[in-house]
Amino acid sequence: MTSEGRRGARRVLLLAGVLMAVAAVVLLVVSPGGDDGPSGGPVPEAGSRFRDGERPSRIDAKAEPATIERAAAQLFAAGFAAGERPQRVWGMVVVDAGHFRSAPQLRRLATSLRRSARRADRPLPLVLADPEELGSLGPADQPTLGVEGSPADARETARRSASRVRRAGVDVVLAPSADLGVGGTPGELRAFGDEPEQVARYVAQAVDGWRDGRVVPVPGRFPGEGAASQDPIEGPATVGLSLDDLLARDTRPFAGVVARAPAIQMSAALYAAWDGVTPATLLPDAVRLLRGRLGFRGAVVSADLIAATAATGESVAAAAVAALKAGCDVLLVPGGRREQEEALRAVVRGVRSGAVSSRRFNEAVGRVEQLRRAAGRT
Repeated sequence: MTSEGRRGARRVLLLAGVLMAVAAVVLLVVSPGGDDGPSGGPVPEAGSRFRDGERPSRIDAKAEPATIERAAAQLFAAGFAAGERPQRVWGMVVVDAGHFRSAPQLRRLATSLRRSARRADRPLPLVLADPEELGSLGPADQPTLGVEGSPADARETARRSASRVRRAGVDVVLAPSADLGVGGTPGELRAFGDEPEQVARYVAQAVDGWRDGRVVPVPGRFPGEGAASQDPIEGPATVGLSLDDLLARDTRPFAGVVARAPAIQMSAALYAAWDGVTPATLLPDAVRLLRGRLGFRGAVVSADLIAATAATGESVAAAAVAALKAGCDVLLVPGGRREQEEALRAVVRGVRSGAVSSRRFNEAVGRVEQLRRAAGRT
């Protein structure tokens, strides 16, 4: 080959190398990433279905209102009237005895709710129930177990009930009660007993039983309603104990499950240990006691926020924002539709205005996602 031919060949090879390098850069920019990079396509919004190890995108006050609203809806445990359907896809849906007459009927309802979420491309809602609303599907009576059974019996009866309700589509139960059964109070009707050590043993075993049956247990109601003047669901209730008394007795069953319960529910009662006029579920100090003093790291479920307003005289919307700011991650609003929508809008406004910090909001969204993973509904 002549020298002119060799020079021409080198130019061709050089040009080919440049073109290959440019192509490689383009591929790195536009193609899906590898194991260490993000996948192609849009980033999923907070609260959507994530693979193991993924985390929701952070949301702040500058996010689109619709994006904040979709994420905020995941923080609500919302009820609905029998014969109706929830007006939107909530993070949790509360079912009660009025929604079903048999386990197959409850299972069809749960399947329908999840099918609606898939059609809307939303996270699968968790189905939540109070054991008292489950009839024969629910566990054995706690006071009876405390007298006639053992902690092992409490675990076994919870496991059997969990197996039944899981097959019926229930993911989360507001159980077991971790209150002490003080004589002559409503707590006596649902507690394992009145001695902290005994109750702590039974509660711990019951929590394990629910988890054995693949149902998420939510012990309640913190920091203990055993000495309440009445059930807060019935009207304003007061617990007249000092903080030292609560720590010595009523919080001990909760302390025994902080490392094993995925969630704990707050109380709507008023506590003399604090200001005596604000429900514990709206009190940052009460949540700090659970997280700081007891070291709980799971999700905090609010009390029934409609019940909380009986004591505050404020709206459910105000209670939802106050509970979220206080540290609750799940906002329980059993009904009705107007109150639920007003509460949702109030939370969205709170995030957009900065009244609810982005850090608090995203923390709550992340904890609800953890509950969804614990329930196997990712």
